[in-house]
Amino acid sequence: MKVLFLAYYFPKPNNPLMGTWALTQAQALVRQGISLQVASFTSWVPSAIANTPGAKAYANCPSLYTWPGDVVAHYPRWLYYPVAPVKQKAYRHPAFFLQLAWQSAKRQLMQLIEQYQPDVFFCHHGLPNGWLLTQLPAAYQRPLIVQEHDFGEIADCRQYPKRQHALQQTAKSAFAWLSVSNRMAQDMRSLFPNANVLVHHNGVNLPPPHLTHQPRPPELIGKKIVLVCAIFAQRKGIPLLIESFRRISSQHPDATLRIVGHGPDEEKIRQTIEALEISDQVQLVGRKSHAEVLQEMAWADCFALTGWDEPFATVYLEAMAAGKPIICCKDGGITDMMKHEVQGLTVPPRDVSSTAQALDRMLNNDEQRQQWGQNAQALIRSSLTWDAKAGELIALFEDSYRNQIKVSAQSHKSIFKAA
Repeated sequence: MKVLFLAYYFPKPNNPLMGTWALTQAQALVRQGISLQVASFTSWVPSAIANTPGAKAYANCPSLYTWPGDVVAHYPRWLYYPVAPVKQKAYRHPAFFLQLAWQSAKRQLMQLIEQYQPDVFFCHHGLPNGWLLTQLPAAYQRPLIVQEHDFGEIADCRQYPKRQHALQQTAKSAFAWLSVSNRMAQDMRSLFPNANVLVHHNGVNLPPPHLTHQPRPPELIGKKIVLVCAIFAQRKGIPLLIESFRRISSQHPDATLRIVGHGPDEEKIRQTIEALEISDQVQLVGRKSHAEVLQEMAWADCFALTGWDEPFATVYLEAMAAGKPIICCKDGGITDMMKHEVQGLTVPPRDVSSTAQALDRMLNNDEQRQQWGQNAQALIRSSLTWDAKAGELIALFEDSYRNQIKVSAQSHKSIFKAA
């Protein structure tokens, strides 16, 4: 079976940390015997005016690249720009921007379909990728499966009717419209009652075994490490987590809150550390490669990320796969699978006191913490590896393809009878 996978949030050769989970999903599908090519439409930016790191990432992206695991990725250009303030306007009133994306992308997309001849379309996000595929002429149409990854992109349709109207086109055209969590699926079914909504959780690769044998650096020896890894954005709640840690830090002088990441909230995070006078127990280590993050997971004693509205963040899965218990918010999609006091602890969103209590419990009981970590790893191994999730997707691809053949046969039969 041949699958064309559209994902605009996909790693680029000069920005390999962008959408790593999309790449690992593609690699798992290829490992399962699927012939797959990726189309990751990339904003057109002339090299002459690319002065910022983000603009340079777009301008210098090659048109074709093969990733490890034989994942072939095409990076055609389009006139769609997911950056402020354009992003906010397109989010609320998408029609004009979708048409601009379609007009600039359609020739390249149809050429790729003609060359590759896929059996099925699979894409991340109903807008813009799913909508783009619904605009194809009938001769280019294929069974369409769309996976959503963000609570807000669905729930905000209640607030922005023009967004809901645009997404309706994708919802009614998709053979299956996938959600990464039960909470998101409820919103999708409420807003788009005629769509075929299914829940399909993300997966994770098990970490390389050698990471567990790599000794900690000297500054981490004898420490209990609470690891945080995230984009530094408001929704991730990192300043609140630091405040929670500060409340119990004096009871755990051997504990270290180790924060990996970067982003727009970095200065606020630094100011929080300084204001709370806790720099001796909080380490802001900056941006790291994916391989380095996995090593950090192996060194950690537990993982904490108490951001709210987390759809099904794969960073939790990576920590659990490394055998680490997690602390997360009760409203996150990961709680579909992870259970309180089984694989870690859940806390109410934005609740500093409850988060401090959870950190205290996690650090107080070494035996319980290790048991929760073992439970977390067992859960991953049993049902949440990328290979297991790829098998579920492939079954869905095959169902959609068989359905297409059945519909085509019935259509031809009707035409024959009419004649």
